Order: sequence, then structure tokens, then C-alpha cells
Amino acid sequence: MTREEQLKREYENKLLALRTEQSNCNHEWGEVEYDPEIQNIPKYEDRFIGSDYMPEFVGFDKKKIDRWSRTCKKCGKVEYTKEQVATKYEPKF
Repeated sequence: MTREEQLKREYENKLLALRTEQSNCNHEWGEVEYDPEIQNIPKYEDRFIGSDYMPEFVGFDKKKIDRWSRTCKKCGKVEYTKEQVATKYEPKF
């Protein structure tokens, strides 16, 4: 067995142990944190060559997507969500 195979096997064993620990944990969640996700959106510009139209890639625009996370105090598992639920209602006049 090569050193590379040995390290891969070690890594897989540790990852399996961590996942087992997290699945057997009765989670004690900490505070919810706002943790936005940044996505790169491709940006194109219109280029005309004679009568032909060709979109040309010019780079990326960054887009912020609302996301929240919470971390278990016992095992360190992190969960993310993008969904929101109304928690407070006020009358509309």
C-alpha cells in the first residue's frame, strides 16, 4: 500500500467516524447567524461582427444570497437554510 492510499484510507475512516458521531448526536444548537452565500454569476456583453450577434463573456458579477447557519455545540455540525418563517405579525393600517 502506497503512502497516498494509506492517507486516503485514514481520511475516509476519520470522515466516517465524524459523520457517525454527528448522526448519533442529540444536537444542542447555538445561536442562528446570518451567513450570506456569495455566488459568481457570468456576465456577457453583446458583440456585433458585421450583421452577426455574439454574446461575449467578460467576467463575473457577485450575487449575495441570504442564508443562515447554526452550529451544534456538542459535535460541531453546521446546518444552513435559505428559508424564512414569519415570527412576528403586526397590524397593517
